Amino acid sequence: MARRLVVVSNRVPPADPADAARLAGGLVSALLPAMRQEGGLWFGWSGERRAPEAAPTRHRDGTIEYVTIDLSPAEATEYYEGFCNRTLWPLLHGLAEHSSVRPGEDETWRRVNARFASALTPLLRPDDLVWVHDYHLIPLGAQLRALGWRGRLGYFHHVPIPTIEGWLRIPRADTVADNFTAYDLIGVQTARDVERLRSILGAGAPPRIDAYPIGIDPDHWRALANAHPADPFAAWRGKRQVLLGLDRLDYSKGIPQRLQAFERLLARSGPARTGALLVQWAAPSRSEIPEYAAERAAVEGIVARIEQRFGDPAPLHFELAVKPPEQVAAALRDADVCLVTPLADGMNLVAKEFAAVQRESRPGVLVLSDNCGAAEELHDALIVNAADVSSIERAIELALAMPSEERHRRWRALREQVESNTVHHWLRRLLADLAATGNR
Repeated sequence: MARRLVVVSNRVPPADPADAARLAGGLVSALLPAMRQEGGLWFGWSGERRAPEAAPTRHRDGTIEYVTIDLSPAEATEYYEGFCNRTLWPLLHGLAEHSSVRPGEDETWRRVNARFASALTPLLRPDDLVWVHDYHLIPLGAQLRALGWRGRLGYFHHVPIPTIEGWLRIPRADTVADNFTAYDLIGVQTARDVERLRSILGAGAPPRIDAYPIGIDPDHWRALANAHPADPFAAWRGKRQVLLGLDRLDYSKGIPQRLQAFERLLARSGPARTGALLVQWAAPSRSEIPEYAAERAAVEGIVARIEQRFGDPAPLHFELAVKPPEQVAAALRDADVCLVTPLADGMNLVAKEFAAVQRESRPGVLVLSDNCGAAEELHDALIVNAADVSSIERAIELALAMPSEERHRRWRALREQVESNTVHHWLRRLLADLAATGNR
């Protein structure tokens, strides 16, 4: 009998498909297609804030059994909004200026991980492959070991690993690092992350830390695009080249720098003013956190300035909304340029989705930050320093002027890379390595 895969993440896809579609980004969009093929158990927080129930909630969808627990309002505030998103998220991305630390929130983080472990342990079988996902649950492995779990236990870190100086800004950084020793296998996105994590953990590092760059399901994204055959940019086709930005409204995504770069190009280039349109879709994110509200205000201020300065018609269309996956895929298919310029990112799957769905008859150009994991694989993008507005400005100008022959050459290389490392390849390689480790 094949070993059962047990995935543990902060959130699981909701039972309602419409709600699941709204979460179709990052971990969920990457892992769900592969999990449906593999099958198994997916455990995590329900997303509900109420008095925790005595027993987890269970439901099945095809090959996957979902098991969820609730968090109390205080736990959700201190664990998720607090320590995970106001402390760990910015520090792991090297953006310490956005971080804040409140007393006791790191203890709530550990208590929530202990509750996860207590609810999960009775569900485990001796031969399960337990695979923990992301920084929300770094302590979970140690909590499971403390409760007696001796089976195979892996961890995947989706976001960047900071420098050792950045790591030491984390409250009780040594204790957090010690939690990694509970795992048999640790996966990260890039070779740079491997080097940084080994330097942080030192002699206590697990025997296997490796780079497993996450991929996408290209066929899935092409099917989504085919479900929306109309060109979302038909009104501008033949009049302007469309530059597309697709992001959560998060300060790590570099949206203000991207808008400033476009503004600078418009100010000095008549062809850009008359021949380019930037479409920026930003999905609201963590709006209850002050740093995210400040980011929204900053972005909307730049948008208003550009519209006032270059209006009639404005060469910018900004929309604060969560778009259906089919519409996202169609926009990626028909954009002339895709701007993926985060200040820091573990991987960034939008870059790969763009390469997968673009039309061979009219391929576009990918502008890609050198500070996200995708840049280690997608060498034929125009690579930029996302913190340098002039670097993005120059790349946008090159993309708009790029000859068709070069666009085709670059796109074919990007497409080949994306097809060679899909999410299914990623899953099989990581699970094979985890299965090869021995029980403790």
